Amino acid sequence: MKMLDKLKKALTPNSKKKKSISDKDKATAMGEPYIEVVSVNFDKASPGDGFFELEWNKIFVQSLQDAGYSGTDEDEIVDAWFTGLCRQIAEDEG
Repeated sequence: MKMLDKLKKALTPNSKKKKSISDKDKATAMGEPYIEVVSVNFDKASPGDGFFELEWNKIFVQSLQDAGYSGTDEDEIVDAWFTGLCRQIAEDEG
């Protein structure tokens, strides 16, 4: 199901709708790290200006810190990991 369809479904009132637990909440409840790419934003006119929107839980951030990543806040820690990951992928494709 496409993201827009999921959003429409989530915002449509439905009295019979069951309350579902998000994958992030499930992972957090199980004590597991969670990371997801929420969206990819690509500017056709200026491809270098695109960005990824990520969602994570605190357990994921702690696992990055345990692996040696650092930063002043969660955003910086995850950004350091994601930047390194992208670099590694580019080198592997190289």
